[in-house]
Amino acid sequence: MWSSLLQRLFNIGKAKANDALDHIEDPVQMIKLATVELEQAIGKATKALAVAMANQKKLEKDHDQFKLESMNWYQKAAAALQSGKEDLAQKALTQKALADKKEVEYKLLAENAAKIVGQLQEQLDDYKLKLEELKTRQSIYTAKAESAKAQKQIAESLSGVNGSALANIEKYENTINQMEAEAESLTQLNSDKNKLEKEFKALENTISVQSDLDKLKEELALKSKQKEEQKIVDIQQKFDELNRSTNTNQLKIQPAPKEDINKKIDDFFNKK
Repeated sequence: MWSSLLQRLFNIGKAKANDALDHIEDPVQMIKLATVELEQAIGKATKALAVAMANQKKLEKDHDQFKLESMNWYQKAAAALQSGKEDLAQKALTQKALADKKEVEYKLLAENAAKIVGQLQEQLDDYKLKLEELKTRQSIYTAKAESAKAQKQIAESLSGVNGSALANIEKYENTINQMEAEAESLTQLNSDKNKLEKEFKALENTISVQSDLDKLKEELALKSKQKEEQKIVDIQQKFDELNRSTNTNQLKIQPAPKEDINKKIDDFFNKK
């Protein structure tokens, strides 16, 4: 029982510790740190490669030296044997055998050093390739991290907006829409009222104009009638003057022919 309880407590503590570390670690900074560490590893690998290449060249040079030494002792042994100095030729051949042995050993060492150099070169190239890839994607990782932070902040900010606030916003929106609808309705009613008033005003103006027109026609007709009557009076006066003139001469004037009277009337009107 106690062991189970202690195990559960240990798991809880471990989970909290991992969560705390997750909050402490900054992904962007960790990527930069990984880049620095990789650059340092490349630097160390470059130095190791330089040492290995120098060792390889030294071993190859030693190998060539012992090979030349072997050939030199062989030539000395041949010269001694040609001179009849067989014991000296044997000593030269003994030195040649030692040189041959060293030449074989250094050849193996040089070949092994070449393998090490090849492995280090391959590892260094791999590190450089990874470094270039990491540098290329570092900006992408940084942008992603910043975007994730911004989204998280927005989400946290929006999480503080509760349902009641959203409901109030919807309520305010409905109120504004209602006010807008009422304003449009009042505007339409006023427009209809103004239109009706304009129609009545136009009708009144039409009636007034017609009344004035009728009145003007009556006045003109009356003036025309008065003018005709005045012309008749003038004609009558003219006849009276003619009659009086005739009486003065004691002449009895015969009634004028109807044609002469009409002619005089037309002449009179034409003069007017």
